[in-house]
Amino acid sequence: MSWSRNSGVLLLTAMLGCSVQQPTMAAAVCPARADHPLRFVDVFDGAPSDMATLVPDQAGESSGYWQLGYVYDAGRFVTVRCKYADGSTPDVKLTSKIKRCDYSIDSKKTLKLDCK
Repeated sequence: MSWSRNSGVLLLTAMLGCSVQQPTMAAAVCPARADHPLRFVDVFDGAPSDMATLVPDQAGESSGYWQLGYVYDAGRFVTVRCKYADGSTPDVKLTSKIKRCDYSIDSKKTLKLDCK
């Protein structure tokens, strides 16, 4: 099988396109669990052991958000602690710069977190 120059350029373009695309952070932060819905989140400036819990910039009963760009601008990172109905509390370290995390709570008291 021989490769033409155009085939090589097309293959390289396809490979570069795939490597540049990044998944949205929303899918990686507190994934949905059918049997155990997300109930609460804690957002930390750095590691949870530093006990620097961040208060939402806007907090309502059913929605709100945290502005987080300044944490990364200062050379730090954000950690989200996901609290599920079964009592599990995994921590998710957000190493890529996140500008904002929004939360919403539905009528079943299930929380959804979207960070971008």
